[in-house]
Amino acid sequence: MVAEPPSYSRTEVLGGRYRLGEVIGRGGMSSVYCARDENLGRDVALKLFAPQAPDADELKRQEAEITLLATLNHPSLVTLFDVGVDTRVPAEPRPFLTMELVEGQDLRSRIRHSQVPLDELAVIGAGIADALAYVHGLGILHRDIKPGNILLVQTRPGEPLRAKVADFGIARIADATRLTATGAMVGTAAYLSPEQAMGSPLSPATDIYSLGLVLLECIKQTMEFPGSAVESAVARLHRAPTIPADLPAEWADLIRSMTAIEPLERPTAADIETALRQALVSPTSTPGELAPETTRVLPAMPFRAPAVTAESPSPDLPSRPAPGADRPNSPSGARRQRPVRARRKVRLWAVAVPVVLALAAGTAALTAGQAPESTADVVPYPAVSGTLGDHLQELQKSVEP
Repeated sequence: MVAEPPSYSRTEVLGGRYRLGEVIGRGGMSSVYCARDENLGRDVALKLFAPQAPDADELKRQEAEITLLATLNHPSLVTLFDVGVDTRVPAEPRPFLTMELVEGQDLRSRIRHSQVPLDELAVIGAGIADALAYVHGLGILHRDIKPGNILLVQTRPGEPLRAKVADFGIARIADATRLTATGAMVGTAAYLSPEQAMGSPLSPATDIYSLGLVLLECIKQTMEFPGSAVESAVARLHRAPTIPADLPAEWADLIRSMTAIEPLERPTAADIETALRQALVSPTSTPGELAPETTRVLPAMPFRAPAVTAESPSPDLPSRPAPGADRPNSPSGARRQRPVRARRKVRLWAVAVPVVLALAAGTAALTAGQAPESTADVVPYPAVSGTLGDHLQELQKSVEP
């Protein structure tokens, strides 16, 4: 717990604009107040850190890193508005942050009330994973993902509660120095990753492990690794989290992969968000692949040959008029029409002959089957007028005995 120094008065204004109100949260390194921004006339959450050593270089580095955190902008992150250092007690400078004041409960209070249903947990978890994917892409680690740092807000009446991740006060820029004392174990013991407990180098997989424990606690309503810092740290190094036997297989596999001892075996925040968004389709499982549709065989249809008349165009003929057709009085148009008509006669003849022969063969077979003693020796062709009819008459004369 952070105690206020005797010389500190809450009635005074910090940074020339923030007047402190009641305490809304306390931690090992900071206290959070409801404050009034007198410049903008709005309420904010002001996080005041424990007194720091009067090291100008260290304070400058901290302020630079916190300023970077203040540039983050994501709907699932508590927005940081301002940073500063309270130097009214010169021997005890105190960095502070001003943040969005979120109305609502945190996930820790929600878990104490009742078990979180899987459909609600999928919404909350997907929002947290989305926020982590955003900050991980910028090279920032949270390092203290826990139910108390996850705020639940309702954007519209009737909609499910959505998560906002808070408290980047102990965040660490990847591959950079810590915001806290060198060599200190940072984070809450019950949610530390194995690499945090061993003091190994950290990566985005650290936040993934902590989020896996948070999801599991929402389901079981109990901490997976309770106890003192040493007991909690040792426990996770010797056993994997115990997952309820009645938990759907997809959820169990997801949490098991998130809490793998080896960081490289854990999924990314983006992969977790995708899995949880899919789980929203069916709270008890993620949707599987669609079954391939079998090939359907349509019933065979009888083939009917198209009727051919003198006016029916051949399939081989172009559908648009020949050049010059729109100008019948044009000499060039007249010259171009004659070859086209000649080609039409040849093609009509080529199409008509096989059709007529087929009709003749069919008629002869039918006549032979129905009246074997018929004396008709000439096949009656269908009446066709025009040039094609003349050719058919010539063909009929040529086959007469």
